Amino acid sequence: MTMPTVAPLVSVGDVVTIAEADYCYGTGPLRLRITQRPAGLDHPALEWVELTGVELRPDGSPAPGDQARTALVRVAALRGRASGAAR
Repeated sequence: MTMPTVAPLVSVGDVVTIAEADYCYGTGPLRLRITQRPAGLDHPALEWVELTGVELRPDGSPAPGDQARTALVRVAALRGRASGAAR
């Protein structure tokens, strides 16, 4: 029997928008282009994951500094994004 392939919650190159309530220590929504694959997303009881990427402005251009940003994000917010919920 072949196991179905499950798409990852986030992949390198994805752009995610995370609401202020769904990540730690930020103000306002966070828009991030993922630059590193997060570890542990396949763990079923995982509640938080560390995402690394480049922060983007609302128009899609890199935020000042264009440096890697790390954010602690609720996995439930990523699951909602993957299921088609509003981003």
